[in-house]
Amino acid sequence: MAHLAVSQVAVAVPVGSDSTLRSAPLFMTQNLRLGEKSWAPVLSLDLKSRNPRLRNRYVVCMSVQQASKSKVAVSPLELEERSQPPVNLYKPKEPYTATIVSVERVVGAKAPGETCHIVIDHGGNVPYWEGQSYGVIPPGENPKKPGNPHNVRLYSIASTRYGDSFDGKTASLCVRRAVYYDPESGKEDASKSGICSNFLCNSKPGDKVLITGPSGKIMLLPEDNPNATHIMIATGTGIAPFRGYLRRMFMESVPTYKFGGLAWLFLGVANSDSLLYDDEFTKYLQDYPDNFRYDKALSREQKNKKGGKMYVQDKIEEYSDEIFKLLDGGAHIYFCGLKGMMPGIQETLKRVAEQRGESWDQKLSQLKKNKQWHVEVY
Repeated sequence: MAHLAVSQVAVAVPVGSDSTLRSAPLFMTQNLRLGEKSWAPVLSLDLKSRNPRLRNRYVVCMSVQQASKSKVAVSPLELEERSQPPVNLYKPKEPYTATIVSVERVVGAKAPGETCHIVIDHGGNVPYWEGQSYGVIPPGENPKKPGNPHNVRLYSIASTRYGDSFDGKTASLCVRRAVYYDPESGKEDASKSGICSNFLCNSKPGDKVLITGPSGKIMLLPEDNPNATHIMIATGTGIAPFRGYLRRMFMESVPTYKFGGLAWLFLGVANSDSLLYDDEFTKYLQDYPDNFRYDKALSREQKNKKGGKMYVQDKIEEYSDEIFKLLDGGAHIYFCGLKGMMPGIQETLKRVAEQRGESWDQKLSQLKKNKQWHVEVY
């Protein structure tokens, strides 16, 4: 495969997906062919340009960075020097005004709903660590508190501290557009749509966005042992923090962090068109087969052993012996996604523990005590 270094990158969507982006004269794009797959161009704002009308620059999909196993250099390395994560640098009453760099649909035409990958430029002024979240304040007035801004919505950050451009100046969010359909008519009711998710998914390069944070410590990636095992369980956009972890482990060249352990990702979505960042994860699997495992639960395409829909807890049960042995050996386990995912997962883990002659309550208590158990659901 070809290897190409680029200074600015954006997520790419295979041609044939239902892209909602439109071309604009200020944004230059270029198609690229990698192997047997064609990739579509995306819009991106060149924030480095001093020309207000923007220079003509070509944006190449980030998958090109993965055409070689060699890792990508990152900067500034001062971002590695903090002993503690940055927390609440900007608060709701005094948010930071950031700029939208790019917005891209990252699911196929057959995916239920729309999910977008959104790159935000913070100019290096709102640094964060992998596993943290940004708050976003959508424009407009809070209908429940006239005269006041909307409440903050939290979004897990889907990039490493260096961002998708590897320069420490951007952060990426993975956002599913929240829409409401009237149960009687079956038609979408725009008045009940998610205010913040629609604002973000409708944004254009150059638009301003108010952000707060960063916040959160429970999902921080422990780096004291670079040979540790990390079991990551995500549903839908809950993949966000794990994308950041995996880019840090397998894509970026970070002098102070050389990962040599095992990262095992379980991702639950509706169907193949709903898979998020699948090409990135598949490339890691090819390049680092001894350090990365990747299992998918496609509820509308796969069946579990009982003949029902395949959910992420069914995949966990399928590999339960291995998972429990890894946890006994000190592995960290992370959960991120809709809160509705946890009851089914907890029931599965409890059933497996009982089959092994163990008390799940005691085991869970010990995992929490050892700081091996990490949960962020919404």
